[in-house]
Amino acid sequence: MPERKRRTQAQRTFETTSSLLEATLSCIKDKGLMNTSTTEVAQRASVSRGALLHHFPTKEALMAEALRSLLLREAEEAERKARSVVEESLTIDQFIDFVWERFSGDLYMVSMEFVNAARTDPKIKAALVPVAQEFNDAYLRIWEKIAGRSLDPATQRRQKVEITAIMCLARGMATQTIWRDEPELFRETIDYWKELLKLSRGVAAGTGAS
Repeated sequence: MPERKRRTQAQRTFETTSSLLEATLSCIKDKGLMNTSTTEVAQRASVSRGALLHHFPTKEALMAEALRSLLLREAEEAERKARSVVEESLTIDQFIDFVWERFSGDLYMVSMEFVNAARTDPKIKAALVPVAQEFNDAYLRIWEKIAGRSLDPATQRRQKVEITAIMCLARGMATQTIWRDEPELFRETIDYWKELLKLSRGVAAGTGAS
């Protein structure tokens, strides 16, 4: 039987930190951020608490990196969708459907835990702001790719407003799914927004509504 190749230190570190981050997100999803302890995260990841503290000395550092890993993973998936739009295998409407799908799932529910905590906890807010900015910047770049890059400041501003509106709509509806079980209404709201966006973009381009 061939001898099993030994993992490098870098591989072991990557596997340990990946397990810790996935365990953290799982725990936050199940119990909420404030009820998530480093002890339980270590147990879920099947590593010692000492190993956890070696990689993440504070709970804030662990939470920030867990959120960062989640948002970057989502942004990478959105980048793939954006490339499909550019290659004409996906429409802008389908991209908006994709945004709603992502925000109505675990992404938003986990990130909302951080948002709520950041309102009253300066340490969590300090950790949240830079990774949230990375995520928002990634979505802006994606929308610019879909809508077409422009050097015109007014067009750039309009595109920023468009993607912000899409994301705020998705976030707001995702929040309401916690107490409103009306999937058809949310679906109709998404369709309504698509039509408004087409009208807005048509007027901005000087073509009018189709």
